[in-house]
Amino acid sequence: MKPVIYEQIMSMLGLIALWAFWYYLWKPQRIDIVRQKLFALRSKLFDVAADGVVSFDDPAYTQLRLLLNGMIRFAHRASFPALVVAAAQASDAPSDSLMAWKKSVQKLPEGARSQLLVIYSGASEALAKHLIGGSVLLFFYVLLRVLCAMAKAFFLLLAGKRDLRNFTVSRVRNKMDWERDKVAKSGTGAIESRVLHEEQRRTEIKRQPAYAH
Repeated sequence: MKPVIYEQIMSMLGLIALWAFWYYLWKPQRIDIVRQKLFALRSKLFDVAADGVVSFDDPAYTQLRLLLNGMIRFAHRASFPALVVAAAQASDAPSDSLMAWKKSVQKLPEGARSQLLVIYSGASEALAKHLIGGSVLLFFYVLLRVLCAMAKAFFLLLAGKRDLRNFTVSRVRNKMDWERDKVAKSGTGAIESRVLHEEQRRTEIKRQPAYAH
């Protein structure tokens, strides 16, 4: 009995140590990494406006800056449960702030539009990586889709419809990136829309005059 109890205690201590490493070391590090990427993108956005490519007062600039600020502010709350909640509440949002921003971007000249879309894509990619890296379910979901795609390519290879170029490391990496981008387009958009809406509300409240009672 004693060896069994000892093994159970050691297993429990191992799980506690693993949880402590995740919660106190790895999780804060991941949050710092995604915030650093977003800070860099926000600086790049400022440089685009400072160079005169887009006006500082243009909604395409102001709303994208609000989105980046919100993503930086709420990076510690970005998780798989938050993704599920945001997706479930997407239809109940009072207005699709993200869609309104995209419409304002389309009104810009091609050069300005492409630069802002690159910044936005970088932010979406950073958020998607953050979500996938922090969720076992999302990570294995993406991995499973990649494995299914590779299995399909293998059967096509046996049938003579594909060649070995489909099984290179770069092809697998590209497939992982493609699946991650699908998560970014289908899932993170709900979070981004919610974050942008909350940032708009927060800034509007700050601008309201304070009345003495």
